[in-house]
Amino acid sequence: MRLSIIFILIMILACQGQKQNSAKVKTALQDTEEIAIADTIDCNAEVCLQLRNHDTSGKTFEIYMINSVPVAGFQCDLSGIEIIDSNGGLLKENGYQTSNSAFRLLSFSMQAKLIPIGMGVLTEINYSNPSDEVCMTEIIFAGIGGAKLSTNAPECMKLN
Repeated sequence: MRLSIIFILIMILACQGQKQNSAKVKTALQDTEEIAIADTIDCNAEVCLQLRNHDTSGKTFEIYMINSVPVAGFQCDLSGIEIIDSNGGLLKENGYQTSNSAFRLLSFSMQAKLIPIGMGVLTEINYSNPSDEVCMTEIIFAGIGGAKLSTNAPECMKLN
């Protein structure tokens, strides 16, 4: 009886160890993927941006961000498209309110939450009426206390 209980406890501990190792491997793979993406963005600013993962049929693309300081909000214009809306990404994860006009995107947290230092998809843009390319212009990122953060102007992205 005692051996059975000891055996069961050893098996439970072994399974938990395997789950933790599996989670560590998954995290390491995600980190490797993010580092590879980060290497494709040549930027020395506090906020580095890239337009990527264009889906022609779905009329969507992502704004990817690497930030070396916390972000409190941002605004930008997207020329070459009419913005329908933005979804998901770090904005949604951090509870930001996002609004848009046909060409401008504005997002911040009503609870003064910050997007922590890191990297990831800032948001996915849904659009209509595309031209040949979309460019991100008039970019303003704010940090703690509303301090203006330095940003890069990402390369324009071909849409056709």
